[in-house]
Amino acid sequence: MGTAMVTKPTRTSIVPVMLAALVGVCGAARAQEATVELVVEKGRPVRVALAETSTVKRIGQTVTATVVEPVYAYDRIVIPAGAQVLGRVTALDQPSKASRARAMLSGDFSPHRVLQIQFESVIRDGVAVPMRTIARNETVHVARQVARTPDDAQEAGPVARVKQEARGRAAETIATIKQRATDVVSSVKQPGRMARLKEWAVDRLPYHPQLLRKGTQYDAELQAPLAFGAVTPRAPAPAGSAPAPSSILNARLSTTLDSATTPRGTPLEAVVAAPVFADDGRLIFPEGTKLTGEVTFTRPARWLHRNGQLRFLFERVEPPDQESAPLLASLHAIDVSGDDHVALDEEGGAAVKNSNSRFVAPALAILAMRASAEQGEGRGFETGTANVSARATSASAGGGNFAARAVGGAIGFGLIGVGLSQVSRPLGVAFGIAGAARSIYTNVFGRGRELHFQADTPIQVQLAPGRSADQ
Repeated sequence: MGTAMVTKPTRTSIVPVMLAALVGVCGAARAQEATVELVVEKGRPVRVALAETSTVKRIGQTVTATVVEPVYAYDRIVIPAGAQVLGRVTALDQPSKASRARAMLSGDFSPHRVLQIQFESVIRDGVAVPMRTIARNETVHVARQVARTPDDAQEAGPVARVKQEARGRAAETIATIKQRATDVVSSVKQPGRMARLKEWAVDRLPYHPQLLRKGTQYDAELQAPLAFGAVTPRAPAPAGSAPAPSSILNARLSTTLDSATTPRGTPLEAVVAAPVFADDGRLIFPEGTKLTGEVTFTRPARWLHRNGQLRFLFERVEPPDQESAPLLASLHAIDVSGDDHVALDEEGGAAVKNSNSRFVAPALAILAMRASAEQGEGRGFETGTANVSARATSASAGGGNFAARAVGGAIGFGLIGVGLSQVSRPLGVAFGIAGAARSIYTNVFGRGRELHFQADTPIQVQLAPGRSADQ
């Protein structure tokens, strides 16, 4: 009867097995750590622009828009610029009595209902991806305002202006080529001059339909996160790496700023909207990195039409799951309505600039008021020197200057004032006086305009020259 031989495992045979198991576990752990979930978090705005002009008719009306800026998750684009977005009008609220009264006093009797819009899906790779959003921060005629360079601030004269213009065109061309894939402000065409002129004329009518205008931009704020699966992330840059000096980072404000209510020293925050890579392609800052700083200067609007001003700096950067580090940066560019007339100086300070033509309207109003009160060529003294009567004119026969009363009526009460001012000479004079008083107060003696930046406003910040971490 044979005896079964049982061999005991030796230490030398156990070690390779344990090493193999350990390597397998570590490999599995590394494979798990080598992926990252692409999630666009709740509250993240998706910048969109209306694709066409349409008349506001009813609740439930379909609204079509285009994604203006690419949406990133961690280190890559998950919603490209130009993607179509579909939504609808969800509410038509009546305006406040005060705003309604102001519109009527300007001769505008059109409906100014407050719209609520929700964008509910985005077309990605030909497939509609559902999303829940609320449209905020309506902005018309969006334009990118860029800080002046020190050279621009110092040079003057015709030759210098020609040089600056040439430099500006060259810089704009280079910037457009570099940012064609990521900077989509240029991909959404704004209305041309003739379209703007037509808009202006329609808006001056006593009654016109309420429109959703092509190119108007909204921040479609996500009410629930969007997930796009797990991917292998780009290789990270070494710890402590920073972008090159004078680099420009795309971001969006997280703090609302107002020259009237934001005091100096107020802390502020922004979020990096596009990942930042080193020259070798390794990731320095992923999307979602926080920038923190403070308001360094503020001045509210004052009388004599002096406008509000703001200046702020970013001083620290905080990537996800990392400690914050020094990073000095100032405002380089901001996307705002061109109608706001915002200008940035060479240090990144922002202010509302006054139009050079703001004195034209008061001058016209004064001339119209004076002419509408005159009776004829004798300027009210038809039986003047030597009892010689002035020659009667169509203006005197009609009881005042027709054109002057029309201008005064337009300035005082909009286009409806043009017709009402011809009813009688006293009414035309009254419109002329009202128009002159309003125009002079608004453009000369009244309080200037405040500077206001909503949270989620797209900005670009420029790092200080030199090593930001040492500053």
